[in-house]
Amino acid sequence: MGKKTKWYDEIEGTVCTVIMAIMLVMLFWQVIARYIFGVSSAQIDELSRYMLVWLAYISTAYAIIHNAHIKIDIFINVWPKRWRRAVKLFSNVIFFTYSVIVAYYSAVWLMGLSKSGAITLGLKAPMALFCSIIPISHFVMAIRLVQLQVRMVRDPHSTDDPAEAVPEELSGGQNNSGEAERQ
Repeated sequence: MGKKTKWYDEIEGTVCTVIMAIMLVMLFWQVIARYIFGVSSAQIDELSRYMLVWLAYISTAYAIIHNAHIKIDIFINVWPKRWRRAVKLFSNVIFFTYSVIVAYYSAVWLMGLSKSGAITLGLKAPMALFCSIIPISHFVMAIRLVQLQVRMVRDPHSTDDPAEAVPEELSGGQNNSGEAERQ
């Protein structure tokens, strides 16, 4: 990724930081209350679990825009270096398709959950509120994948993995799999 990032590339990072800070304060209070005052709050436990789930989904979208999302490097590295970009682009198309499908079907599921009136046990809040992260995050992931794809096409080297940027004199003219360069 380039050195300069846009303000909207950091939205997920900021949200993750806020969620993490709130979780840490809540859980710190929970530990103090439990071990010093001998009381516990089921609401704090439940809310912190939901916040952890939200954190995981939002951080996935954040990782995509920084090209740090989960990918199987061994699968990419078996290809000749000149084909790796195409393999990455294709894998992003597959990931995009997955994200759109999950966003759609989880939104349909969420509407049904909302109509059912299901509530959480401890907080007595609508379950749909906490489950809304699934379609939202997958929709954001799809947007971020499009942004990443555009960036990969416009500036192919902007999304190179650090392992691929090994200078040729250090690698002895060989790629990561030990084979001679085929360019």
